[in-house]
Amino acid sequence: MSTQVPTVWNQLAETMYLKDSPTAAVRISKLASFSLARVQSSEGLPEVARPVVGEQGYIIVSQLKAIPFLEQFLGNKKVSSGSYPIGGVSAIDLREEPAVLLPNPFDALVLYVTQAALDGVAYAHQAPPVSRLVWPHGAFDPVVYYLGNTLLSSLQQPGRTSKIFLDHVLHALHCHFVCSYGGVTISASPFRGGLSSRQMRRATELLEEHLDGNIALQKVADACNLSLSHFTRAFKQSFRRPPYKWLTERRVDRARDLMTNSRLPLADIATQCGFADQSALNRFFKRVHGVPPGIWRRRMTRGPSGPYQESQP
Repeated sequence: MSTQVPTVWNQLAETMYLKDSPTAAVRISKLASFSLARVQSSEGLPEVARPVVGEQGYIIVSQLKAIPFLEQFLGNKKVSSGSYPIGGVSAIDLREEPAVLLPNPFDALVLYVTQAALDGVAYAHQAPPVSRLVWPHGAFDPVVYYLGNTLLSSLQQPGRTSKIFLDHVLHALHCHFVCSYGGVTISASPFRGGLSSRQMRRATELLEEHLDGNIALQKVADACNLSLSHFTRAFKQSFRRPPYKWLTERRVDRARDLMTNSRLPLADIATQCGFADQSALNRFFKRVHGVPPGIWRRRMTRGPSGPYQESQP
């Protein structure tokens, strides 16, 4: 993963007077390749922010806190004025030199979306490229709100979120932007092409080498010589689940094997299987098997006469 932070974040911090401000914070997700950040301030901006100049792509801003009043500008033109609710979204084309007046405290999730990402989704679905993203300023978007909250948790607890899961959520959002904001119609016809046997083997090898999930989904797609959109659809076609769910189940399988064939403590098993900690192992194991791993292990050690036996896969 590149450590090069897109310059758009520096520009936003500088033009909005957030840099070195004791009342403001800009938290950028390194795990998500710097494509999302939480921008917040306990005070409003002292004046209209200077325009962002010379950047490409879009920023999609979802309000985490209701805004009593703001004004948005594209170049010298005011395009929005009034209150924004929690979940109110702005889709801003950076080529139009955006600026904003925010006299009240604010808290927002900001997604940085490149034209290349949008074009990749459209191309994979054999659809025309997106020429522009359009969304009514401040209108609530439930998809961005709920998926955005999922991304937000990765900023608060980065050690508990895998990169491959973040990539999956971001890809879903890009598909949403192409369809709902870009006005591109994607065919609803069923996708029939799964992965070849070689691609299945290569993908699972890479995923199992990174049980913690900290591998870019794009890297796995590249190893299969597929676009990200094509790979995610083909993987789901072949395995009946998306990559992050497949990987989670493999972690649980590995943990189950270690509990059966070793005396390792659950905390050590969690670490060896790519879970952030034992509580994460407990949560996902119970989701798959219906009981926490400690109870499952005790029941298994009772043998055939015990009240519970786990059927073998």
